Amino acid sequence: MLASVMLRVSKRTIAATSIAITVASMTFLAACGKATPSSGNQGDSGVTSSLPSSYPDRPVELVVPFNPGGGSDIFARTVANMLQEEGIVKGTMTVVNRPGGSGATGMAYTVGKNGDNYTLMTMVNDVIAGPIQSGSDISYKNLTPIARLSLDQFLIIVHADSPYKTIQDLVNAAKANPEKINFAGTGVGAPDSLLLALLEQATGTKFNYISFQSGGEVNTALLGKQVDVATANPTEVISLIEGGQIRALAVAGEERLKGLPDVPTLKESGIEVVFEQFRGVGGPPGMHPEAVDFWATAFRKLSETKRWQAEYVDANMQRSAFMGPEEFKSWLDEQDRLYRDLMRELGLVRQ
Repeated sequence: MLASVMLRVSKRTIAATSIAITVASMTFLAACGKATPSSGNQGDSGVTSSLPSSYPDRPVELVVPFNPGGGSDIFARTVANMLQEEGIVKGTMTVVNRPGGSGATGMAYTVGKNGDNYTLMTMVNDVIAGPIQSGSDISYKNLTPIARLSLDQFLIIVHADSPYKTIQDLVNAAKANPEKINFAGTGVGAPDSLLLALLEQATGTKFNYISFQSGGEVNTALLGKQVDVATANPTEVISLIEGGQIRALAVAGEERLKGLPDVPTLKESGIEVVFEQFRGVGGPPGMHPEAVDFWATAFRKLSETKRWQAEYVDANMQRSAFMGPEEFKSWLDEQDRLYRDLMRELGLVRQ
């Protein structure tokens, strides 16, 4: 069982799922060059010999490798605001969206900032799954893991006017109309499509997967009835659920969410699939150890505040799951091995 992306199907032997791979090329990385650290003495490794005592003494760029409006964007802006408003970080943090290729563009940009102590990037499951599927040499392994902060679950949602009242209604309709029901997510190879592949295998169905650049775009398409069903984190859709605009059919977690006690899990509905998404922060390769320690400490302090727990974790139906740099890296390596095994069985690994 996976720790952050816990995925299970009723049969271990899984037929290969044919999903077209559409991941933007990251070959432009070489053109990005290596960013030169802005302070301290630079050695041959590209890492400064020391950080200024006032670090961070200039604005820090927090890269979101997805469009505005999605779960990663909300996470980044919450982190940046709370770190500053709680007095944990005195410097300025600027959130910058660099979408494309299911996170590939933003990851390539961040990796290209080698040795830069003033660039951070949000990390979710895509930094593992996307490169495995695309065959790219650029993945989380090129980044500097700093901290994992929380675990997020996925909901399967429909428009409030949808004829599908339960997850079983949706499954029955999909069985009767193979590849006719449009299922929206945020990129082929992204966790959304992996969850769908598992749902299809567990239920013997086949949906028509439609890829969007962000959770915000997925919500717009669902609200406009351009798609029939979608998957999303509670972060992205809780206000729409509370406003009666969309309806959640199921949650892909081990237990029901406290904020949505009437929404059953997939397991309760007879579908043996469990799914969670992690949310963390990393940096470019070659970050100074003091910078890594500074940010790891800052994120740990943030995770321990009552405000973070109340206004982000509880408000967005997540759970706290802090890990520091070394533990986070080991955990990512474990997830990478588990992902590769599972995605190979699903036929999602580029040979």
